[in-house]
Amino acid sequence: METPLEDLFVDWLLFADRTSDPWIDFLVNHNWESKAVGPVQSWPTMLRQIYTTILASREPRIIYWGNDMLMLYNEQARFVTGEMHPLALGEPFIKVWGIVVLTEIIKMIRTGAKRGKAVLQRDHEFILMRYGYPESCFFDVVLLPIPSPEGRFLGVVTEFTEVTEKVLQKHRREMSKALLQNILKVTDVSDLRQAFVRTVVTDSKDISYAVVYSRSKSPAIQDTETFHLEAYHNIKGIGDNLPDEIVATLRGTTSDVVVLQQSKGTLPKEFAVSIPDIGLVDTAYVLPIVGLDGVHLSDIAILGLNPRRSVSPSVRQFAESIRDLLFKSFALCSLPLEQRQAQEFSQALSQQLETMTVKAEISERNFTRMLRDAPIGMCMHRSDGHCVYVNDILLELLGMSRANFFKAAEEGIAWREAVHDDDFEAVNQTWTAAIETGKPMSAEFRVKPNLIPNEVRWLEISAQQRHDQDGHLEYLYVWLRDVSSRKQLAEQKLADALETKRRSEIFIDMVSHEMRNPLGAILLLADGILSSLPCVSDPTQSSILTADARSSLVDVAANIQLCARHQKVIIDEVLTFSRLDSKLLVLAPEQIRPTETVQSVLKMVKAELDYDKIQGSMALQPSYTDLAVDNVLLDPGRLAQIILNFMTNAIKFTKNSDKRHIVISIGASRTQPSADDCQVTLIKPRGERVETAARRLSITEDPIGEDIYLIFSVRDTGCGLTETEMGHLFHRFSQASPKTYKQYGGSGLGLFISRELVELQGGQIGVHSEYGKGSTFAFYIKTARVEKLVEPPTAELAQTSISDHMRVVDGPAAQKTQTADLHVLVVEDNAINQKILAQQLRKTGCAKVHVADHGQDALELLSTTTFFKYVGIAQVPLSVILLDVEMPIMDGLTCARRIRELEQKEEIVRHVPIIGITANARVEQIAACIEAGMDEVVTKPFRVMDLLPRMLALVDKHASVV
Repeated sequence: METPLEDLFVDWLLFADRTSDPWIDFLVNHNWESKAVGPVQSWPTMLRQIYTTILASREPRIIYWGNDMLMLYNEQARFVTGEMHPLALGEPFIKVWGIVVLTEIIKMIRTGAKRGKAVLQRDHEFILMRYGYPESCFFDVVLLPIPSPEGRFLGVVTEFTEVTEKVLQKHRREMSKALLQNILKVTDVSDLRQAFVRTVVTDSKDISYAVVYSRSKSPAIQDTETFHLEAYHNIKGIGDNLPDEIVATLRGTTSDVVVLQQSKGTLPKEFAVSIPDIGLVDTAYVLPIVGLDGVHLSDIAILGLNPRRSVSPSVRQFAESIRDLLFKSFALCSLPLEQRQAQEFSQALSQQLETMTVKAEISERNFTRMLRDAPIGMCMHRSDGHCVYVNDILLELLGMSRANFFKAAEEGIAWREAVHDDDFEAVNQTWTAAIETGKPMSAEFRVKPNLIPNEVRWLEISAQQRHDQDGHLEYLYVWLRDVSSRKQLAEQKLADALETKRRSEIFIDMVSHEMRNPLGAILLLADGILSSLPCVSDPTQSSILTADARSSLVDVAANIQLCARHQKVIIDEVLTFSRLDSKLLVLAPEQIRPTETVQSVLKMVKAELDYDKIQGSMALQPSYTDLAVDNVLLDPGRLAQIILNFMTNAIKFTKNSDKRHIVISIGASRTQPSADDCQVTLIKPRGERVETAARRLSITEDPIGEDIYLIFSVRDTGCGLTETEMGHLFHRFSQASPKTYKQYGGSGLGLFISRELVELQGGQIGVHSEYGKGSTFAFYIKTARVEKLVEPPTAELAQTSISDHMRVVDGPAAQKTQTADLHVLVVEDNAINQKILAQQLRKTGCAKVHVADHGQDALELLSTTTFFKYVGIAQVPLSVILLDVEMPIMDGLTCARRIRELEQKEEIVRHVPIIGITANARVEQIAACIEAGMDEVVTKPFRVMDLLPRMLALVDKHASVV
């Protein structure tokens, strides 16, 4: 079994025994203790890791570490230090290179840090010792900063990439261009020779000197032909005639370039000259120039090679190109003028054609290489569907072989053969539409699983058409890109968002549940105190409590109720806010009469109005009566929530005024109301939600009536608001001023939630106020007429039941005679809540109150009641079940389902009235209770006096009183 990658040792400085590399041995035995960098064991971990990394590189790499720029390099970079190696290894930069170079390097590093980029120096020349001789080489140098974990400078890694051949080729092209330009200016052979030797030395980095000899043929025999000196540059001390050994070397050849080298004894001494600041020329190239007869040599050029250039095929090729240029130039100068001009024109055309051909070939090679190496899949089709090109990446993305791809292309499907069956129809429609319209197309699809097993690969396809000058389709270009990671990221983000939302809902539900449970007990206890006080008013009990004590107890109980109801409002607001914030709140429109909703709100706050001696009333505006508004489609729960919020605020700010009046007005309009219609300054809606919500409300499955706008306002005679205070309204957790919370309380969510609910129903909200004169809060919402009012379905009753328990019912004495025969089963796992609720029910006069700790106990008790088929023992009377939802062993939902199943099996002889009790107030949670089989649902906290009417109504409805 192979060693896992994570168990491999690659730090050769620490584990030198695991490699046989001589350079590593050298580094291990290097005297680091005497160097500024210190022993390897004392190096920072990052320095050792980076140094180990560059040791594995085949390219020259150097590290300059710290403020002193301590120098560490790999074996390939020894040329940089030259004779300073190995003394430079581990020493400061200034000690190796001096202050001038250090200053320049630091300047480059600072420039790179300021620009946020690595520093790049192109075509930097180094003189390197290669094969025992100095050689001029060129490198691209890159300075890469090494950051600390905090992002500060630790050092730089210097990378060297050799570009010698590229630089020399560039220089040679420039020299050839200059040589051609200078030659074209001359008109005779003599000037041509002078121009040649001058240009080839001055403009070339390869040539140290140049000499040209011309042929002087002896009248005797060909073997005695000699060559006389005609032109030279940058060389002295040579004879007038070409040395015989060179003539002998050329004899028998006509055009081949000959290399003369001192090391081989073929270079005459007069041509082995020393060039200042460069060195001894030990190599020369002999360029034979054939005359117009095509047989004999007319000239011989000798070019001394730069001592810092190696003898390479590229230099020889360069010499041959110069020879060819000289041959053409000599021939051109030897022709008559007219023939020369024609020859020059023909040569220019040929050269231009050759240049264009070369460029086209280079462009084609570059284009092909680009397509081949592109990181995306690419293919090209003719108009008949035949594929003319496809790169390897596309085949790899599709999981197809080249043979299979071209076979599919012949059938006109090509890449479409790989499209997943579930995605094919959509992609094919997009493709067909693009072909027909001529527009670019883009689509995403999955690759068939049989082509790429164990992987779900998503690809993005783009296509572009190319037409000829007549508008006919010529080619079709297709690009494929792997977007699997993007899809996975999107899916992960969606899953994370859903999980976050789920956890948020669970948290809100948990907090709501845990807060509502004790609140329910508090309200029931307060009710118990109030219901007990009439008993102590009996004369026989007068010695127990004084009148002042009884008054104090009543006041305390009332305050407990007030605080509990206030806490409940806060919980409801937070719950509503969480749904708004998660965009989970939806409307449940019903066919209602707006006036009845307003009257129900007035009933809800009647006790508070009476307590604070405030006159509350409802007023219908002429616009409402003129339009004869009766039944409309609205969400009554949300409408009541908004108006109740306005009323609660109005009561807070009016109860201490001398004049105490609150009026709820209702108006109507066929067109969208203006600020003047509402008599307030309207707040601009946020985003496009208003239009969307209005459209959702006004369009249903069946046509209803015309769309209308209803205008509601709550006007009070309270303390009023300043302009600054009004500017703070309708924002989340925001109140008019800091003193508002101190004096009146509240969460700062009410008006924000009201604004959201209004805008969700296609309306706007606003306010008008004068300090010391009162305030008017108003809003309008979009709705539709309904010709006939029908009973809402059960699910809708469940949704509105959240606020039903807030209805005010007069004292318990009025209900005793109605509850005398009421037999109730309380199913509640919380012992305190169970005990308090049972006590309160008994105080109201219920005939019998049974209790159970969970659903299983409830079923066992139910089996002994008059609802069950029972033979023998007398059955226990039962009227209604109050069933908690969340309980151990068996929860309320399971219990309700089980009861309904027993009814279906006729083991239970008639319908069992069930009222669910829950601390979870979400609409979907209440709907789940109804779906499980409960008849109604009340949410904690609630008052027994509010619950009794619903119990009696439900029992009467099912004729279950026994």
